Amino acid sequence: MRDFRLTVALILIGFVAGVPAQASLTLDQIFELNRSGKWEQAAESAQNFLSAKPDKSIDQLCQARYSLIYAETRLGRTAQAQTSLKTYGEKCQSTALPEWLGSEIGKLRDELAARKPFQPPVNDGFWQTSDPKTLGMNVTALENHRRLCERTGADACLVVRRGKIVQEFYSARYRIPMMAMSSTKSITGILVGMLIDDGKIKDIDVPVCSYVSEWCAGAKAKVTLRHLLSMTSGLPRMWEDGVSGTNDKNPFVIKLPLAAEPGTKWDYSNEGVQLLSPILDKAAGEPIQNYARKRLFEPLGMSETRLHLDSKNHAWTYADMETSARDFARIGLLMLNKGIWNKQPIVSAKWVALSTESSQKLNPGYGLLWWLYENPAGFGAQGYLDTNLYVFPKQDMIIVRMQSKPIEVQTSYEKEALPLFTRFVQE
Repeated sequence: MRDFRLTVALILIGFVAGVPAQASLTLDQIFELNRSGKWEQAAESAQNFLSAKPDKSIDQLCQARYSLIYAETRLGRTAQAQTSLKTYGEKCQSTALPEWLGSEIGKLRDELAARKPFQPPVNDGFWQTSDPKTLGMNVTALENHRRLCERTGADACLVVRRGKIVQEFYSARYRIPMMAMSSTKSITGILVGMLIDDGKIKDIDVPVCSYVSEWCAGAKAKVTLRHLLSMTSGLPRMWEDGVSGTNDKNPFVIKLPLAAEPGTKWDYSNEGVQLLSPILDKAAGEPIQNYARKRLFEPLGMSETRLHLDSKNHAWTYADMETSARDFARIGLLMLNKGIWNKQPIVSAKWVALSTESSQKLNPGYGLLWWLYENPAGFGAQGYLDTNLYVFPKQDMIIVRMQSKPIEVQTSYEKEALPLFTRFVQE
């Protein structure tokens, strides 16, 4: 299932309910084009929407103008986007519109004002850069890695050795925040471990029924948190018909039927991980996005990171955490240090070990929402378009790769990257 999503498009869709049916359908189509990276078509459709006969509300027209500006900005048509932004100001600025629309327009205005390739700070107060040679790195292998990042459409690639950045690449498309895609699942795994450490969850063999009453009958009553964390709940991989296609995600996943007896089949299920959202809300005693911010992101200094929310303010626990490459690397450092950050425990070493070892025999290469690697030995978080985080403890090495949209010829980064990783550190 595609994990690639645009934050704004999903928010917008939540606001078109209640508008005339035909206009709503047309706006939805424009939002979907933007969301899937088809910006040329989105721009053309928005123009057609705006030039059609004037039977639309001001709210609809302003949403269409926003969609046009977004598409033009993504296409790099800076002058046209600025002209459209000026028109938006003339037509919409004095109109009483939803607060979110003004906020998103503000972000585009800032982006168009900057419109320069991202340059990482020389010193952000935490990360330090280092000459890879002084840390025993193979410079040729690193250069080949940089070329691989560029060739496969990466927007960011970061290599960290012994806590220092030895390679940092950003494309002209890189913007903060970036979506972590399905790598978010691994962060959800960390949150489960933290709640167990806090005594808010007894253990991972607790039945889902303890938190979701709708899962207390039939085969669903047998499903535990362990099943959800190890992808063996009996929920299937749903592709286009799954949770990504709905705005109100938690009720959607709660109502899903099982396709297999719990524990009998391994199936990569976005829906199973999203089911952890209402569970973690209840366990934490507050929205899990608030718990994550206070107990994980803020202590790690991840100021550019937050869990993505649906139209009902439910956290997406299966995808699209909003973050930056450097923030994402902090998660890798936390896991590399067995849950310790600045000498303070964030999550227990016991949980780090448990979640990064094989969780079941159906797919031995999967832990508890973490993927496992043999060569080089380590573990990682994986997302759409190889938006991945890799942790290799023996080499004291972390790699982050992020990508926002497909390129014309999209090839696998990981297939070529894993052999390269084995050559990064010179023995």
